[in-house]
Amino acid sequence: MIEVGRTQLEDIRRHAAREYPHECCGLLIGRVEDGGRRRVVVETRAVENSWAEGDSLTHRMRITPGDYMRAEREFAALDLGVVGNYHSHPNHAAVPSQFDLEHLAPWPTMSYVVVSVGAEGARELRSWEVAADRSRFTEEQITEGN
Repeated sequence: MIEVGRTQLEDIRRHAAREYPHECCGLLIGRVEDGGRRRVVVETRAVENSWAEGDSLTHRMRITPGDYMRAEREFAALDLGVVGNYHSHPNHAAVPSQFDLEHLAPWPTMSYVVVSVGAEGARELRSWEVAADRSRFTEEQITEGN
């Protein structure tokens, strides 16, 4: 389960709409509670989509290891860290793709938020976890925090 504040959910939606028709991406900053069963997001961190292959920005994204490292270092003093990431799917459902599974979800301990977006703005927003054997995504419940 993931708990995300209304402000953070709106930040993700605005970021997706602003980057459309390209995929946006960002990090979910927070803490893990309940023995790893719940991730609490207290901040989002928009990062540059570093995918560099032609027009693929409309259906691919990449967050660099350096982006993860900088966020971990910045928030460590607050006992917070990266608990997941998010990205948009322009003109597609908020369902992760096989490419997402193979390339964008390295840790089964994190949440992966996908937001569908079109010319009219952000639509559906859903969160996913990777199975321990990395064979598939399973949807996780999003609860709205403060």
